[in-house]
Amino acid sequence: MHDSHVVLRKVVSPRLPQTILHRKSLIEKLNATLAGWEFETREDVPHYKLVLLCAPAGYGKTTLLADFARNTTIPCCWYFLDPIDADKITFLEFLLASIRYRFPQFGASLDPLLSRAISTDINHPADPHLFDTFIDALVDAVAIEITERFALILCNYHEVNDCLAVNDLVNQLLRKIPPQCVLIIESRAVPSLEFASLQVNREIIGWDSSILRFTVQEISELAIVQNMAPLSETEAEQLAVSFDGWIAGILLGTHLSDVKFLHGGMSTPPTPNSVALPMDRHHLFAYLVNEVFGREPEMYTFLKEVTLLEHMDPAICSRLLDAPDAGERLAYLEQRGMFVTRSGAGAQIIYTCHPILRELLREELRYQSPERFTMLHRRAAELFHEQQDYDQAIYHAYAISADDMMAQLIIEANTHMLSQGYTATLTRWIDMLPNATQERYPEILLISATLYLIIGEHAHAIPLLDIASQAIVENSQVVGIHDLTELQPYITVVRSKALFQKGVYQEAQESCLQVLKHLPENETVLRVETYTRLGMCANLLGDFSSGITYLQKALQLWGRHSTGQQVADIHSALASTYNQIGNFALAEHHLTRAISCCDQLNDEHGKVNNLIRMGLIKNNQGALEEAEALLTQAYTTATELRFERGMAYALVNLGELYQDQELYKQSLTATEDGLALARQVKDQYLINGSLCTLAMTYLLMRDASTAMLLVSEVDPPLISENRIGYERVVRELTYGMILLYQSAYDEACASLAAIEPAVKKPGFIREQVRVTLCIAACRLAQGLTSEVIRRLKEVTQILVKRSDYKRFIDIEFRRLPALQHFVRIQPELVQLRELLQLDPETPVVEDRPVSISKVSTSILLVADYPRLKIQALGEPLVVINNKPITHWRMRRSLEVFLFLLDQGRPMSKEQIVTVLWSHVSEKTNPTFHSIIYHLRKTIGESCIMSQAGVYTLNLAALYGNDIWYDVAAFEKYYVQAKHAITSGDEETARTVFLEMVDLYQGKYVQSFYSNWCILRRDELQRAYLDARSQLAQIAWRHEQFDESSSHWQKILAVDNCMEEAHYGLMRYYLRQGKRGLALRQYQRCVEALHQELAIAPGQTIQNLYLRLVRSSSPSSRPDGDEA
Repeated sequence: MHDSHVVLRKVVSPRLPQTILHRKSLIEKLNATLAGWEFETREDVPHYKLVLLCAPAGYGKTTLLADFARNTTIPCCWYFLDPIDADKITFLEFLLASIRYRFPQFGASLDPLLSRAISTDINHPADPHLFDTFIDALVDAVAIEITERFALILCNYHEVNDCLAVNDLVNQLLRKIPPQCVLIIESRAVPSLEFASLQVNREIIGWDSSILRFTVQEISELAIVQNMAPLSETEAEQLAVSFDGWIAGILLGTHLSDVKFLHGGMSTPPTPNSVALPMDRHHLFAYLVNEVFGREPEMYTFLKEVTLLEHMDPAICSRLLDAPDAGERLAYLEQRGMFVTRSGAGAQIIYTCHPILRELLREELRYQSPERFTMLHRRAAELFHEQQDYDQAIYHAYAISADDMMAQLIIEANTHMLSQGYTATLTRWIDMLPNATQERYPEILLISATLYLIIGEHAHAIPLLDIASQAIVENSQVVGIHDLTELQPYITVVRSKALFQKGVYQEAQESCLQVLKHLPENETVLRVETYTRLGMCANLLGDFSSGITYLQKALQLWGRHSTGQQVADIHSALASTYNQIGNFALAEHHLTRAISCCDQLNDEHGKVNNLIRMGLIKNNQGALEEAEALLTQAYTTATELRFERGMAYALVNLGELYQDQELYKQSLTATEDGLALARQVKDQYLINGSLCTLAMTYLLMRDASTAMLLVSEVDPPLISENRIGYERVVRELTYGMILLYQSAYDEACASLAAIEPAVKKPGFIREQVRVTLCIAACRLAQGLTSEVIRRLKEVTQILVKRSDYKRFIDIEFRRLPALQHFVRIQPELVQLRELLQLDPETPVVEDRPVSISKVSTSILLVADYPRLKIQALGEPLVVINNKPITHWRMRRSLEVFLFLLDQGRPMSKEQIVTVLWSHVSEKTNPTFHSIIYHLRKTIGESCIMSQAGVYTLNLAALYGNDIWYDVAAFEKYYVQAKHAITSGDEETARTVFLEMVDLYQGKYVQSFYSNWCILRRDELQRAYLDARSQLAQIAWRHEQFDESSSHWQKILAVDNCMEEAHYGLMRYYLRQGKRGLALRQYQRCVEALHQELAIAPGQTIQNLYLRLVRSSSPSSRPDGDEA
């Protein structure tokens, strides 16, 4: 945490002298702006979330806010920003301190949350959403604990405007801030924040220099406040025009020189990108020397030198200038109004000088005494180095281009800064160094590479490591603060991390082995890291035995009962490895240790990863409900943390779990969402696994062409000609299964035979079973019975040794029913039958599509020859005794009839008139009665009953059961068809759905435009579209692709924004080998959604489009892909 005097300097609004001008109109305007909360029930008074004061330096922004904070009745929380605040951790610490200074009891529960977030950030600094939970808690605390209206003032925001992390935190505050809080931001440049929604909702107001500039009247009043002779109107107007109301320029360039007004708490000179100020430096400087310091030459010299410091701490000033009375001099300057302002009290007093004046004095010292200028900056850097204030030390070294000093400070501070998570600050420091200096310091290059790897940018890290290694080898003018001969192992270890991220595990492993050859025995930390990396590489290369050996060595070096992030990572890796080889007891043991470490470290991301690992263990043990609960909990927790990588792994593993349970729709959704997240976080291992899982799900849903398209995108890392890694095994296994389903038996066997040696190693038991059964299924189809039996006996031996794999073998046999039938009928396989508990008498279900035959007959009609027939789908029609009523005396009569039929209950005259008559007049009542009379004559007197002004339609009174109503039949068909779908009876469902869609001749009462029928019309149209969708899917599953396409096209004829139909047609065109038509269909979808709804297509259809685009090159598809 920071020193208390630093905190006070930043969170206490500055004291203002009595001689400032109280800008009454602007203060009142600010008060009125912030009072919007009290009138939030009034629509004409906007409720502002943000007040933005944006103008160049010297327009009195900070003074105005300090004066406002002093005079308003609204509590104000003050936070003055420095360059050091361009770090998310520092920003949140001071933001909390600012609120607590005004509300001391605020947020007692926030400290552990912030500490936990900081701890997690140290371990997982690449997560952009890590502090979201803290922001949510902070906002909740404000909403609950602070009931009064208050302002949160952020001054000097331009100092942090380039920090994306801080901007993201402020954006979240603006989105979530409760109504009793308003944010006031003061800045020289427009902040890089998200203003769009604030502007749309009238939640932002901005003041620029046109509002903040001093008016003629204010300049005249200022002269009076300063006890000057009154200015004439012409003089005041001349000042206002000459300086454009810029008060700093007026004060510095004229005789209105009570410089106490210049106090603004600002501490840095204008940046090179600042807007140029209309200032005559010679004039202003001459004024300083002659008028202000003419009789104080010693004080002028003292101030000129001491203002090299950004913040003038009396103790530092004394040591810098070897002046024991520096504190007294600073107090004298402040008391005499000589551009110096004090903040804090007692031992925590800090003095500041206005940045414009400070810049003038610094430039004067640089010009007059360059050696003195350099010496003082160097001395300041050394003093701050002693205090381990590396930020200030580097600032002063940078001011004199002391590049070597900067580099050495960065190298020294590196370990502490990384352990505390201050990666943004480290990056900023290194960026201040010239490239030539960076290349002369291999340690700087190593730090830069490490920073890149933290955010997953291995492509930028590797070239830096190459330069560092080459420089050490050549020994060409390289320097460092450590023995460079000892640096090479560290470079090699960091290189192994980069290679690991890149997915080239063989090279990463070789790098680590090189390190071990030259690493001293006492280098425990580096040795542990090397063994850990070796173990993880070995696992991904399929060598689980070596992986366990390396990981156990790493654990032994740390100590088996130690805690820490690296220990947690080792236990987690061991748990995953033991789970992979089927040793679930040891897997649970190490996972328990990993969870314990994460609890002590408050590592929320680690907890998510361990929940996923525990879910995988439970899945392998057959505890499917527990596995699903754990994976779902992992996904929920990762979502709350905005931990995208954790979300992705949870979803993909859920997809595999659902696939094994034949819950293909759930599997499809979870895996596609996981794949999208995997692409976002650029995790190639997970991308490959997701594509294979997705391909298998499509294959099991009878879409081999899409499955082949997906597997063509899998890009496993190339290891060596003689070694096959896990990702290649999974890819080839999936590809071979697709070829089997496509009856390409020789190609399938060739693909599977290539990976067969790899899967016979420990840790690949399930993959070995799958390969063996898949080859056996191919040979069975080719009639090679003896080889089938041989391979099934291999599976028998696996099952004898590992009975816990029975569930996985059952899953594979369900996918290969012909092979299962062979086991049931083959006498030589009796042992396998017994182990699998298969009944040889059980009939086999052929693995073929079920043919669907059309049946006609209207099975839903109430009567074969109805006396009354009513058609409301399309153009309304009423038929009585086979004679259509074509001439209604009044068109509204038919609408009244259909309205009463739709309502199905008694309706008062007032209800009917209100719904059907847009304008009621004296003619409405007789018209209504005329309509009722006409309806009775047309339909039947007894069909429309009335009592006390309430009307009831009772068609059965005259027609009994001889009534047919297309809407009733349509709905009855729909219920029957959905029940058939639920029962798994697709043949009946298809028959009934076809009858149903034949009834749909158009929109419900399509010629009526009243509001009463809109909801009913939409409901029936949705049912029709759902029926067509179900028919399309049934046809697709039974390989009636043209019929499926026809249904999708009919859907789009009714609703061209239905993405599912566009998706179905794209799959159809891909199945036909018409990629161009598939692409055009996607474009039609994009255009329809944009024109009708102003939205983009959903993730599912976008994923299909991206797969189509990626696979458009022939070289990207495996042999035999005709999709």
